[in-house]
Amino acid sequence: MRSFKILYLCVVWIMFTVIACSGYAAEKIERNKILMDKQEWREVYRAFEVDEALVEAMAAKVGENLKIDVYFGFWCSDSKNNVPPFLKIMDVMEGFNNKIPPVNYYTVQRKPTKETKYFVEEFKVERVPTFIFYRDGKEIGRIVENPKNSLIEDMMNILL
Repeated sequence: MRSFKILYLCVVWIMFTVIACSGYAAEKIERNKILMDKQEWREVYRAFEVDEALVEAMAAKVGENLKIDVYFGFWCSDSKNNVPPFLKIMDVMEGFNNKIPPVNYYTVQRKPTKETKYFVEEFKVERVPTFIFYRDGKEIGRIVENPKNSLIEDMMNILL
């Protein structure tokens, strides 16, 4: 009986260690569901003023084989401040060239412990929101938490 308890504790400890070190998986979410239940997020979306000239210039630089992955948390204020403007930028861009790059949206849960480094280990997503840009399957840049300049300017710098 004692050996069983020791074995059980070892298994629990190993599972906890693996979970704490590996980060949590992200859950894919459809774009239209992001604003659906979140009034505050819709307000940020509506209030964001898009510089259409910059978006038009960016739309011209999209080119071929661009893909964007967006990792965010509904609980995260940086996500609330940056994901709705990103959605609006993409909506305006679609109006200029009727073709926006494919964008995958993923929600993440809060990290279970302070020792957990990544939300998504595989892509080294340490903070949210994280916008990862790929061309031809290779990462060409990312915006983490808050843009350095503005969201549109940082996106354009990545696409250059």
